[in-house]
Amino acid sequence: MGLIPGRIIPDNLLKRRSTSYLFALLTVIVLPIHVQYLPPLMILWGIFWILENYLRFSMIWDTKKSYRVLFILFISYYIWQAAGLIYTSDIKMGLSNLFGRLSLILFPLVLIFPGEIIKSRAKNLIRVFAVCTFLFMLFCFSYALYQSVNLKNGLWTFNPHPSDFSWLSYFYSSNLTISQHPTYIAMYVLFSVFICIESWFDYSLKFKYRVLWLILALLLIISQYFLSSRAGILISLILVPLYFIIKFREFGKKRFAWLWIILVIIILLPFIIKNQRVDYLYGRLFHKQIGYERKRDPRFLIWKSAFEIARKNVLLGVGIGDVRTVLILEYKRIGEEQMAIERFNAHNQFLEVLLENGIIGLGFFISMFICMFYIVLSDKNLLYGLFIMILFMFFMFETVLYRLAGVSFFSLFSFLLIYINKPEQSNHPS
Repeated sequence: MGLIPGRIIPDNLLKRRSTSYLFALLTVIVLPIHVQYLPPLMILWGIFWILENYLRFSMIWDTKKSYRVLFILFISYYIWQAAGLIYTSDIKMGLSNLFGRLSLILFPLVLIFPGEIIKSRAKNLIRVFAVCTFLFMLFCFSYALYQSVNLKNGLWTFNPHPSDFSWLSYFYSSNLTISQHPTYIAMYVLFSVFICIESWFDYSLKFKYRVLWLILALLLIISQYFLSSRAGILISLILVPLYFIIKFREFGKKRFAWLWIILVIIILLPFIIKNQRVDYLYGRLFHKQIGYERKRDPRFLIWKSAFEIARKNVLLGVGIGDVRTVLILEYKRIGEEQMAIERFNAHNQFLEVLLENGIIGLGFFISMFICMFYIVLSDKNLLYGLFIMILFMFFMFETVLYRLAGVSFFSLFSFLLIYINKPEQSNHPS
């Protein structure tokens, strides 16, 4: 068994590190296609990471200080979540939530010191994620077409509406995503759009490949309309123009960028106000008449109920297992029986954290974002910054970390994106 010169690391150790890369590759493939298969991959990846590094956790301290701080914040937040089991009454639900968020410590652990193979190929990994997201959407549209086309009396007919629910469409919302929550897919799609556009601006790639990335980006952004996630559409309308404004400024066209800001505000403002969430807020703030459709969104009642509970449990929250129970009791107290029956969560990740673990847990959670923004600014990592803004905005409308699809997306790319920063010369046209 040979040794690498200057290091006491066996040759076969480097070979096993390729196994970690294999698990990383499988993870970015499985995440957008079928997230339910992700837990065994995470566990195996963690086991092989431990074997590869011979339990030498001290290597974590060889990484950049800001990365270590982010790692410690993730671990501390998860430990504080676990501490919520002490004062929660529903231990079974608390353990279920804690196990469902295991990726909050597994992905940071395997990616704080991932090995040179993953570091050098991180950009390839995120591009694989974007391609797999596109393939999943392609499958969804293909399956919707399959369901819509029927052979009757020797003639092919096209009917996109289910026979029992004529007001629905196979090409719309959860019917399109095959029972997967459209909000999470919308989040994946928007992030993949930015990966594709960044690949278009990667002038180290051949022109034909850059064109393919641009086509993928256009197809993915069009699919946001069919996913019909209101949060997804609203956030896309904000971040996509903002991205191009930033890129124009990078290319030295600052005046043109400011012109874009003015035009984007003028063009998008009517669309943003028409969004049901924004429209509802607009009506409430300016005492405008609120139509029937706007009244149907219960988020303001949910948030009001969550704040009322949080006010009574500011320091520690109600525990990791009791949030849904106390929300249901509050819905019943204010006479919203239907909301209680549907067991609505807080529909805001920051509120959910405040309810679960109080102001201390929320402090850990917000500190993670502050640290990630610091890394973005210090490393000048635009894609990482876009990822954080996507998360932050989706967190305002949904309890994203309630499902594996959200918590794994959050923890995986919070660390993998650290390693994708490109040399400055590859970001500009020659």
